[in-house]
Amino acid sequence: MPDEARLEGQPQEPSLRRRRPRSRARIAASRHVSSLRRSQRRLAGEEHPTPITVAEERPATHPANQTKEAADAAGSTRARLGASLLHPGRGQILAAIILFIVGVAGAMQIQINAADDTYASARREDLIQLLDGLSTESRRLEGEIAQLEQTRSNLQSGADTQRVAREEAEKHFTELSILAGTAAAEGHGIRMRIADPKAAVDAGVLLDAVEEMRDAGAEVIEVNNTIRVVGSTWFGSDPRGLVIDGKPVSRPITLEVIGEPHDLEEAARFRGGIVSEITGPKIGGQVQIDQEDRLVIESLHASRENQYARPAPPPSTPR
Repeated sequence: MPDEARLEGQPQEPSLRRRRPRSRARIAASRHVSSLRRSQRRLAGEEHPTPITVAEERPATHPANQTKEAADAAGSTRARLGASLLHPGRGQILAAIILFIVGVAGAMQIQINAADDTYASARREDLIQLLDGLSTESRRLEGEIAQLEQTRSNLQSGADTQRVAREEAEKHFTELSILAGTAAAEGHGIRMRIADPKAAVDAGVLLDAVEEMRDAGAEVIEVNNTIRVVGSTWFGSDPRGLVIDGKPVSRPITLEVIGEPHDLEEAARFRGGIVSEITGPKIGGQVQIDQEDRLVIESLHASRENQYARPAPPPSTPR
């Protein structure tokens, strides 16, 4: 019997020795698989590798206590916010001033950018016309500068100074008389005819036309061969209709303008200018512009004595 027991027990030892290595291998494999699954879940965002702290092991708080703690926290937050609004600190005041300055600067920059974009939507042809007009005006001013410098040289040379001064005075007197409308004038320019079947051209539209002609270099302007437009001319309306300097204006309206014909016509036909305004759907008129080599303007402006303005005495000469 002891031999049989020994014989029966002997085969069991090898089996135990075989099972132990198998169980260890299974445990290692299962751990490896679990580690791979955790890594997969972390990559997929299902699990966040946050370390377990002692605070996580605390027992869950009762829901009523959690609600009370949340309400207390919200009340303390509102109290702190109200106190900070009623009694701001020095840092908060400084931050508010800086934000205000930055906001004002941003608004001003936006306005400046908007003002700089006036010609952003203009056509290429319109921009070329503007450049041509500026070039012509620049040449005219350069010619005036050269003429004035020559006059100064003649006056400073001492040779027949009185004659040169008298000629210059007469020349300026003639120019000022033409500008004031007290002398007739002639020269090349344009004749603009405005057909207004709806009688929608009012004083504002006619004033815009005059201002555009002046901006283009007009020297003399006459309306309907009877009204001389000068610096003091006013535009309005009364029961008779459209009036200029108190004189009624009949339709169609004719403007005769002395100046550079090309510049005057281009200024009138500029997109958004007087021609576009009159021929638009609001007025529904027609404009005809003819360039003339010689225009004679004989209407004069009746000068009036100033009611309030008086010549000022010359300044005293320092000793």
